[in-house]
Amino acid sequence: MLRREFLKKSTYLGTCAIIASQCPAVFGANAKPQPSHSSAIQSSFLGWQGVTDNIDPHFEPWQGELPVQLQGMTFFRNGPGMQERAGQRYSHWFDGDGFVNQFKFSQHGVTHQGKFTQTQKFVEESKAGRFLYNGAGSIITNAKPAKNTQVFNTANTALLPMAGELWAMWEAGTPYRLDQETLATKGQVDFGSELNGVPFSAHPHADTDGTIWNFGDISFTGKPCIVVYQLTAQGGIKRYKLLPLPHHSYIHDFAVTEQYLIFYLPPMLQQLGETYIERFKWQKQLGSRVLVVDKHSLQVVNQMELEAGFVFHFGNSWQQNNELVVNLCLYPDATVMTDVMANIDNHQNRIAHEPAKAAQLRLNLVTNKVSINWAEPYMEFLQFDKRFAAKSSALQYGVGISKNNPHKEFNAITRLNTQSGQSQSYSFGDTAHVEEPLFVAKTNSNREGQGYIINTWLDYGSAKSGVAVFDAEKIGQGPLASMQLPYHLPLGFHGAIV
Repeated sequence: MLRREFLKKSTYLGTCAIIASQCPAVFGANAKPQPSHSSAIQSSFLGWQGVTDNIDPHFEPWQGELPVQLQGMTFFRNGPGMQERAGQRYSHWFDGDGFVNQFKFSQHGVTHQGKFTQTQKFVEESKAGRFLYNGAGSIITNAKPAKNTQVFNTANTALLPMAGELWAMWEAGTPYRLDQETLATKGQVDFGSELNGVPFSAHPHADTDGTIWNFGDISFTGKPCIVVYQLTAQGGIKRYKLLPLPHHSYIHDFAVTEQYLIFYLPPMLQQLGETYIERFKWQKQLGSRVLVVDKHSLQVVNQMELEAGFVFHFGNSWQQNNELVVNLCLYPDATVMTDVMANIDNHQNRIAHEPAKAAQLRLNLVTNKVSINWAEPYMEFLQFDKRFAAKSSALQYGVGISKNNPHKEFNAITRLNTQSGQSQSYSFGDTAHVEEPLFVAKTNSNREGQGYIINTWLDYGSAKSGVAVFDAEKIGQGPLASMQLPYHLPLGFHGAIV
């Protein structure tokens, strides 16, 4: 019933582009530079140039010493890779076929390889030699109609280790299964015929009991609505439910406490537009709204209004007496998605915008009032010590902006103590784009923040990408170990460590 209704309502999607996902260019031994439709690609846009081929394994030694605990681990990163075919380029960062980078850690160095996920879209367009479908924010000449969003699922946003595999996820379709060792695509995840192709967001969250929560936004079918999923620790469907929304909005991520799921709805109403992204119109006067969903009943138990803002990513959240404490990266508006990310093919049109800042919402379950506590640093892609998930904690990690950075772009790793307000950062330089850091707890430790931070970055000045490993309590002192590849990689969104 759910899938039949979803497919019925989404048949019109061939005339407009639908969701992709969030926050890649590479020249390896096998990668081929791609021509731009402009005369040259400025160095700062190197991360969005795109790739045309897989990258064979390449070994590079460490500078410094990798902690013993991390030797033998593998770090993965997912993001949009194929940005151009037959002279047509995507214009929005959300578009681009999924390209997964694998970094295998050893005592002496890192072995890197990268592969495209063989989605239905990628295989079909590879045979045709051109893009066939519109993207979330990009218009393609002579685009084919799509019967549903799974037809143009790019699997380009995030990765979830699951039962010895990796799930490559996108916002508006079923994940694809990858082999962790070879990165070979093994087909779509089978959620059963009822849920095949129904949106499954790129931000699932593990609960304290090992089960997994996620959602899929199907508002573009006409009725404001999401599907809430609860999965077993092995990835099977435990239960799911349709949850009506008060209005259309854009939801990328959500927060989880011991008892609740928390969804933030920015004031973005859907109107007319050539692409899915263009259909969202910012309506500041409406303000934002927070929905509090009980995990047992899967019913909305609280709705709260607050000043207008925009959110991609959340950090740790928990309940404290009658309040829910929610850490997040908060923008003043949606310019970053609707304008900044929509101009990756036009490097001469840099849109001025205010980056996200670390903030903390306090949701009073009795009065239905919301207060916002702002932190000083700009931050995005929040991470935290998962041993403290849904518990009161102080430490958040993310990408940051160095104080003297002239471009106001994320070029640093930042550690924020939300209780003291103190932060420390490490800058990769003014010509760097830094990607999401991941936290690994130290073995046999019990203090919050005892662990390691692993991240990747692109130095567009030298046209090289790298991996860095930090002591999570001493980020400001610089990496314990790092390496740089002799080529650069696309700027990706989310990663995983196994």
